[in-house]
Amino acid sequence: MAVQRWTSRRRAAFLTALAETGNVSAAARAAKASRSRAYQLKAADPDFAAEWVDALETAIDALDAEARRRALDGVETPHFHQGRVCGTVRKYSDTLLMFLLRAHRPARYRERPMAGSESDVDSEAALAGARDTLAARLACLDDEPEPDEPPEDPE
Repeated sequence: MAVQRWTSRRRAAFLTALAETGNVSAAARAAKASRSRAYQLKAADPDFAAEWVDALETAIDALDAEARRRALDGVETPHFHQGRVCGTVRKYSDTLLMFLLRAHRPARYRERPMAGSESDVDSEAALAGARDTLAARLACLDDEPEPDEPPEDPE
């Protein structure tokens, strides 16, 4: 079955909404199209697929900028006293800041594996493999014939 092409207006509406929301369902609604038709067109049209990727990158860039703003500038939250707002408090997220640092500088801010942790399994497996290899080589040495021993003295 041939995939029906979209009008340039529908295509632009979809891609604009996808760039703004990062959500295929919302973009399809904005373009008055179904999600399945959008995915079919993406599979059939390499140009549309490339524009789709660009739109998602734009949405992700916006998320990154918002996360950065919240981590660095904080978020104003209301402060209540006796049921009434009496001011605001700016809250910062150290957790969000660490996520950003780990994403943009992984070599410096990655989590270090703790001994016995799941991420430490690779190094434990490598050590076990090295031990097995060494044991096999030592076993080969044990299997080598010993030099002839002198005959025992019959007395």
